[in-house]
Order: sequence, then C-alpha cells, then structure tokens
Amino acid sequence: MTTLLLAVVAALLLGQGTAAADEPGRLRIAHLSPDTPAVDVALTPAPASGPAADPGPDVATALQYGDVGEYLELAAGAYAVSVRPAGSPADTSPALSTRVQLPAGGVRTLALSGPFADLALTELTDEPAPAGAATARVRVVAAAAGAPVVDVAVDDGPLLAADLAFPGAGDHVLVDAGPLTLRLAGGGTDTTVSLDLEAGTVVSLLVVDAPDGGLTVQPVVDAAAPARVPVGGVEAGGGLPSSASTAEGAVPAVPLAAAPAVPVRLRMPAVGIDASVAPTGLGAGGDLAVPAAPELAGWYAGGPAPGERGPAVLTGHVDWGGLPAVLHGLAGAAPGDEVVVDRADGTSVRFTVTRVAQVPKTAFPTGDVYGPVPGAELRLITCGGRFDRATGSYADNVVVFARLG
Repeated sequence: MTTLLLAVVAALLLGQGTAAADEPGRLRIAHLSPDTPAVDVALTPAPASGPAADPGPDVATALQYGDVGEYLELAAGAYAVSVRPAGSPADTSPALSTRVQLPAGGVRTLALSGPFADLALTELTDEPAPAGAATARVRVVAAAAGAPVVDVAVDDGPLLAADLAFPGAGDHVLVDAGPLTLRLAGGGTDTTVSLDLEAGTVVSLLVVDAPDGGLTVQPVVDAAAPARVPVGGVEAGGGLPSSASTAEGAVPAVPLAAAPAVPVRLRMPAVGIDASVAPTGLGAGGDLAVPAAPELAGWYAGGPAPGERGPAVLTGHVDWGGLPAVLHGLAGAAPGDEVVVDRADGTSVRFTVTRVAQVPKTAFPTGDVYGPVPGAELRLITCGGRFDRATGSYADNVVVFARLG
C-alpha cells in the first residue's frame, strides 16, 4: 500500500456526505491468518441497505501473513470491506466481505484472522491512551496457528496474556519501556523473545508462527507520544520566559542518526509565518522551554519529529518586548490552512490544520496536545488572551492542531 494510494483513497472517502464534517476515524487492515494466501482488500462507503454496487478502490494489495497496513483516515460512517485473492481483477467475487461502522475519532484494525477454513474479518479497537513516563502500553494479539492458546509474560514482570485463544486480542497492559524479554508458552512449546520498547508508545504484540517453526513476536506500533510529557502551559510571550534561563541547558543533543528528520524551517503562508526552527527541551520546572530568540521557533526534541508517528510539537513567542515575534499570527490560523515543515535532509512534510484552540494555561489540555496518536500530527503553541503586565505573562495558550497531508 503506497502513500499515494492512501492519499487518493482518503480524498475520495473524506468527501462523502455530511459525515466529513465530523472528526475522522482511522482504519487499517491486517493479515493475521497463517494459512491464507496473499490478498487484496477493497473498501467503499456502505449503502444504507443492501450490498455495495462497487467494491471501491483497493486500500491494501498483496497483503501477506503478518502484514499490518498503515492507518487510513476516513470520515465517520459505515464501510463495506471486501477481500479477494491478490492480483485478481477488481470485479472478482470477494472471498470474504463485511460491514464496518467507524465512529468519529475511532481507531480500528480490521484483521483477516483464523484458519483459512474458518476465515473471518475481526474488528479490533485500538487504544491510543497515554502510556505514562518511562512506560509503554502493550496488548497481545494471538495470530499463530501453532498455538491454539497462548500465555505471554514479561520476564520478571507482568503477565500480558493468559490462555489467550487464537484468534484473539488481550487487554492493554503498562510495561516498563526499554529492553525486555518476553516468555511465550503455547502449542507445547516455550520460547523467549527480546524486544526494545520505546517510551510513550502503544504497541500490539502479534504472536505469530515463526518461519522455522515455533512462535515469535512481531511488535507493531499503534500510536506514539513524547517519552517525557512537558508540564503545564507554555510561557511564550511578553518577554524573557521563566524557563529561558534554563532552556539552553535543556536543549537536547540530537543524535546524528536522527539528524535528517530534524525540522529546520516552519512555513504557514496563510498567516505569514516563515521561520527557522531549532531543537528545544524542558525548563527547570518540566515545562516546555521556548527559544529565547524571538524570531526562532522551537521543536520539542523529546518527542516525535514532524512527519514521524505521534504529535510533533513546535513552539515560539507571540511577541517580545512589545513587538511581534515568530508566532504572532498563529491565532489567525483556520482549519484547512497548510503548514509546511522543511527538514535537514532537504525534504518537506505538509500538514493541514484541523482545529485551533485558545485555552487557559491553568487548564492546559496536556493529554490532547501530547497524548499518543496513530498518525503523524503537529502541534503549534504560543501565547494568547489577556496580558498581565504585573507578571509579564499571557493568561492563555493558542494551540493549533494539524495532521499530515
């Protein structure tokens, strides 16, 4: 499934009816049937009654056992999904079909599951709930024919699944991030698998048949968030912020391996923003540090880079010493505006504004801004609202939410 294909399908489906005005949902397709050959999967808005006259465009092609597609952003509503052998003509009668109801804001995986003789399309509810500091949130998905029932536990840690039947999915469990060893028992075999889980991620652990026999685990990241979430609102206006004195020391070193994805320029033509970007980190109190230079935007390097899965965060001053600063025009952004982030490797990623919020700093929506999301998203933060001359601070923050594409 290519990026171009996803973009074309999303453009077609987000335009259907009044549901496009709702918050979109996300749906991905997974092939978790061990003895089923590769398949193509088509999707189309479902009619109010009766079968769909046309299967719609393919959203996954040549999907093989163990493959999990990327999330497709769709308008909330009902969809008809049909499965046929890979490479067969689009008008081939489907081997399997189902109807999926995607709620506004819902995140779902539709899995081809079970043995070929009893093939089914199983809907899994994905959970982009916060994992917490230094932890990851995981669930086990039983997808191995060699283990009708499986137990999975972290060595010297929590039990992740007990007597989980194939096919099936367990509950989400918090585990310590970093290297760990999983112990698998099922199908008369015991084995261990080593993993390294990134803090802030939500991960599905697919228990699958290993190519050489036995069981193994295939981790699939469902959603991502910063490994360490900043505290409270952002001081980004009026003058020298309280965290600026520690901001220089808080700016993290960016590993060379990650350098190509580092953002270097922010452009929002609709509101006249065109600025250089530099990494920033946390202030002494754990708040998001804003660059001291009023013409510079800061990228929170403790979280995803723009274009990576998760909420990338950029911040900057609204004014400085009574004069407009880098994000002065941010409050004028509107849904549909384009945001372009240029990166160190010469590539650019383009986002579309989905909403603009002005929120009191005392009630900053931390979970909404920094919480895990299944796709690449962007947050832009500056100050707004009433200015208190006594404290040199604005009462509110302006937060712009944007999604890739």
